[in-house]
Amino acid sequence: MIHFSVQRLIGLCALALASLLAGCGGSSSTVNPLVAKRVIAFGDAFSDVGDGSSPYTTRNGRYTINGATSGGIATITTPTTVAETLANIYGLWSTTPVARKMVSGAYPAITMPTTGVVSYAVGNSMINPATAYDGLGGSDATLGTQITQFLADGGPQENDLIVITAGTRDLLSLAVRYLGRSGNTTTKASDGTAWTPPSGLVANLGGDLAKTDVYNRLDSTTTELVTQIAKLIDAGAKHVVVLEPMNLSRTPWGLSLDATSVTFLRSLSYDTDTSCTSGNNQNSLHCKLTIALSSKYPPTVYGQKLLAVDIAQYFNLLSGTTSTGSANTYTSYFTQPPTSPACAVSAISSTSTSTLSSSYVASSIDAAWTAGCDADTTVWTAISSYPFTGFMFADNLNLTPQGNALLANYIYSSSMYRAAWR
Repeated sequence: MIHFSVQRLIGLCALALASLLAGCGGSSSTVNPLVAKRVIAFGDAFSDVGDGSSPYTTRNGRYTINGATSGGIATITTPTTVAETLANIYGLWSTTPVARKMVSGAYPAITMPTTGVVSYAVGNSMINPATAYDGLGGSDATLGTQITQFLADGGPQENDLIVITAGTRDLLSLAVRYLGRSGNTTTKASDGTAWTPPSGLVANLGGDLAKTDVYNRLDSTTTELVTQIAKLIDAGAKHVVVLEPMNLSRTPWGLSLDATSVTFLRSLSYDTDTSCTSGNNQNSLHCKLTIALSSKYPPTVYGQKLLAVDIAQYFNLLSGTTSTGSANTYTSYFTQPPTSPACAVSAISSTSTSTLSSSYVASSIDAAWTAGCDADTTVWTAISSYPFTGFMFADNLNLTPQGNALLANYIYSSSMYRAAWR
C-alpha cells in the first residue's frame, strides 16, 4: 500500500497553485491588480486629514505633526497620514485632500471627486458604538456612521482603494476603563507612583470594567468591524485594506506604565502564545478578527477583496525590543526612543533619553494625550540635529509623519504585494 501523507498532499496542492499563478504570467499584479483612482479612508487618527480651518488645539488638524508653523495644517507639503501616503504612491495626493466630516452633527452636501483622497476618518473615532461615550471620541463619527455616509455619497467605484484604520481608540477606551477602575493600582514604570487617568474620563467612557468585560467587548467590537467591512464589499468594493490597531503596550503611554499593565495592554492587541483558538474568551482583537474574517473572505486564485494588516509585530520592530522599548531596530529612521514623543520635547540631550515624566497636554480636549501638535518652537524645540522626523511618536499615542509613512509603505510593499494587488 502506498502511504500518501497529508503533508505531501498539501505540498502538491501548494505546488499546483504556484504553477497556476506562474502560468498567468508569474507576476503578482496579474491576479487582482489595482490601479487606484481614489483612496477612500475611514476610521481614526491614522487617516484623519484635518479640515484645514484651524490648528490642532481645536481638533481640526491632523493627529500628528501639523506643518512648520503655529496652526501649520495649511503649510503641509508632504503626506503626513497613512491614507495620504498610500495615495501619494499612486500619484493621487494633493495638499488639499477632501476631509469628509460632520458639521454641527450632519454631513454637508458634496459632489464626490472621481480621483484623489477622500477621508471620512476622524481622530478619536471608534468601531463599537457601545464604547463611544462622551470623553474619548464621543462626538466623533463612529466607523459605521462614516461608512453609511459614504454609501449615501455614492459608494465604491471600480478602482477605489479603501483604507480602514480603526480600533486603536476602542482598545484605549477599554484599557483606561480597566486600568483606571476603582480599587486598582496602576503605577508608572519610572518611579512607581500611581498613574491615574484624567479626572472623569473613566466615567465618561462608561465606567469601570472587569477583565472579563473587556474581552467580551472585544467580541462585540470585532463583530461590528466585520459588519462594516461587509457593507463595503457587498456594495461593490474590491480592494479594502483594514489596518488593525497598534500595540498600545509599545506607545509612549504604554511604556510609561508598570510591567503588569504593559502585559495587559499587549494582550488586547495580539496573542503571545498558542491561545488563539475559537471559543477562547481572552483572545486578542487580532485573533478574534482573524477567526471572523478567515472563513468569510478567504483568498482565492482570483485574488482577494479584503486585506487585514496586522501591525503589532511590525510595531515591535519599529519600537525596538520588548525589554528596552528602545528604537534600536530602525535607528536609520528614528534617532529618539519611543518613550519620547516629539510633541512633548522641550530639550533633547541624547538618544538614550528614555523618560516620560509627564503626559503631553495640549488642552483639555482629546483625552489630554493625543492631539498631535504643530512643528513650532512654542510647542517643542526644533533642534536641527534632531528634527521631528527622528521621532516615532508625535504624542503619547499618534505617530509622526515618518511613522505613518513607514506603515503605509509596509502595507504597499509587503502586504499588498503578498495579496497580489500590485
